[in-house]
Amino acid sequence: MPHIIVEYAEQLANDEQIAGLLQSVHQSVTESGLFEASHIKTRAYPFRLYTHAGGNDPYIHIQARIKSGRNADNKKHLAEAILAGLSTLNIPASVMTVEIIDMDRDSYAKYTSS
Repeated sequence: MPHIIVEYAEQLANDEQIAGLLQSVHQSVTESGLFEASHIKTRAYPFRLYTHAGGNDPYIHIQARIKSGRNADNKKHLAEAILAGLSTLNIPASVMTVEIIDMDRDSYAKYTSS
């Protein structure tokens, strides 16, 4: 935990650049001090068709899905840490947004094979 989901306009970057973006986001979440690096799951999904404010400016949206119970300051700190990491990358997105989403702790289940 957490699950970090990056959604991006596919023409923004190639696979190598997105791999770098995922590493940067993972590092930012780790450096936030809220989660252990070994618990962070990060993935990216490109989208081909979209509109942004009625136009076609490419953008990135990130969901950070975390177990419920964190306070508003921790959530804000996490969102700001992710955005700070993204700002160091040279990806020509017109806007980058982060949304922190609470996952119900009581209904969250996990299986590990080890």
